[in-house]
Amino acid sequence: MKILFVIAALRNGGAERVLSAISSELAKQNEVHIAVLEENLKYYKFAANIKFHYFKIYGGNKFIAKFKKIFSLRNCFKSLKPDVIVSFIDWTNVACVVANLGLNYKHIATEHHANEYLKSAKFRLIRNIAYKKADALSVLSKSDFEYYDFVKRRAILHNPLFINPPKALAKENIILSVGRLEAVKGYDVYFRALSKHDNSLLEGWRIQIAGDGKEGENLKNLARDLRVKIEFLGHIQDVSMLYERAKIFVISSRSEGLSNVLIESAAFGCARVSSDTVGGRELIANGINGILFESENENELANALSLLLSDENLRKRLADNALASSVEFDIKNIIKQWQNLIDTVVKK
Repeated sequence: MKILFVIAALRNGGAERVLSAISSELAKQNEVHIAVLEENLKYYKFAANIKFHYFKIYGGNKFIAKFKKIFSLRNCFKSLKPDVIVSFIDWTNVACVVANLGLNYKHIATEHHANEYLKSAKFRLIRNIAYKKADALSVLSKSDFEYYDFVKRRAILHNPLFINPPKALAKENIILSVGRLEAVKGYDVYFRALSKHDNSLLEGWRIQIAGDGKEGENLKNLARDLRVKIEFLGHIQDVSMLYERAKIFVISSRSEGLSNVLIESAAFGCARVSSDTVGGRELIANGINGILFESENENELANALSLLLSDENLRKRLADNALASSVEFDIKNIIKQWQNLIDTVVKK
């Protein structure tokens, strides 16, 4: 089977990571192509037999760029004649739907953002109309599955666990976060929550953030102004060693689909604290295998951190329960679900 994946760019995001794992696994038994509309920063590895198609359309007039992408995609579809197109994330999904008009290749759109991520009612309407044209839509959560009830075929396909934790974990007093340094990740909320703690509570703890992004300098300045000591680690290719040592994992996003880092940190036995985004609610049973706080509520986050920092038994219980719940994200299980969806769409 010939499978064409389409993504806007290969940067350091979670969707790109999912693409690298899913495409590489499927390439073992299928002919796999990947079309990249913008750039490839080469953060992730792909199977050697995958064929890449780079359009390099970015910069300049955004309106013109959108049309260039659509025409380039249409030409790509005609040239490759794939059995199925699998596109990643909202506007790339929309572009593929438009490019596929009249060609009618089988198309699976994959959504990695919560449905409310798009704030504009106009843009949500365009997205929703486009999704009605897709042959299938994969989402990451139950709430998104229910929201997109107007789509022909829907499936909840969770992100897989990409890394295998060692049996013995060398835990240290580290509070870890992994994610892009962007406004949507809510690090400013996290820093203000940390600043509310008495220094004695954080004494002996290291606070680490792995990731880079355009808000990097602003966040470093904010941490300095709040007198919060943060270790900014930059982009880390292999985060296993970070999870292995961390006792607490924090994600403070304003919006989040199914979070790879929440899955990974659970598998490494971290006590997790997350904002109550779609991804947080999907992966954490509050008080059982993690703690949820109201998104953008720095006081609730500060209280959650206080509980974990002062109660080792609570930390261990939440970490053990998180570890037990991570089994369902084994990549072999996820790949089977992907192959079943692709087979169903192609044979329809």
